[in-house]
Amino acid sequence: MGLTYLPRWIYFFISFIALILMLIFGLIGLFVTVVTFAIIFGIFRKQKQDFREDSNDNVIVSPVNGRVYKIEKEVTHEFFGEDMTCVQIQVPFWKEFGLFFPASSEIHQVQASCEACLDHLVKFRLKSRLDIGLAVGQNILRLAPQIIVLPGDRGRQKVNFGFLPMGGEVKVYIPSALEVLINEKDEVVAGQGILAGIPTDIEEKII
Repeated sequence: MGLTYLPRWIYFFISFIALILMLIFGLIGLFVTVVTFAIIFGIFRKQKQDFREDSNDNVIVSPVNGRVYKIEKEVTHEFFGEDMTCVQIQVPFWKEFGLFFPASSEIHQVQASCEACLDHLVKFRLKSRLDIGLAVGQNILRLAPQIIVLPGDRGRQKVNFGFLPMGGEVKVYIPSALEVLINEKDEVVAGQGILAGIPTDIEEKII
């Protein structure tokens, strides 16, 4: 069942409905079920990642598939800190909507949505001790993102750690010490679209 983000019980439910429809309507019922399943599979499909290539520790890549619609500089965020660059990415519902590590890092903090902040917040700590922030919001259907990491978990760049049902908005908070290499209106692919570069001497600069 690793081809989609759907839980296992959904497959059993669809199979049960298909059997009922086939018994009542014959081949027409089976055809309707197959078409419905194909649509659901297309929406909830998982992106195939090629892990044969090593991660690039010199860049921050997009954690989602979508379109950059706004970039704000010198942003202060209560959870992520001061002097950040915020890259806002819109994920349409027809895109593959997995969430992926933007860099090889350790999960430093995770905060679920609350009344004060509706976004789900994840802070990634790099080897250089810099933090990359990810704010994952709800979509127009008010579906909450599914995030399956905890503080202390480690992952390589491009590793899947959740998904955003039916798309939505994702904000990536990047320290001002890093050079942002993306522009507004650019299309980005998860694990491939480069958002920012990490200088090789970054540890010396932040001392």
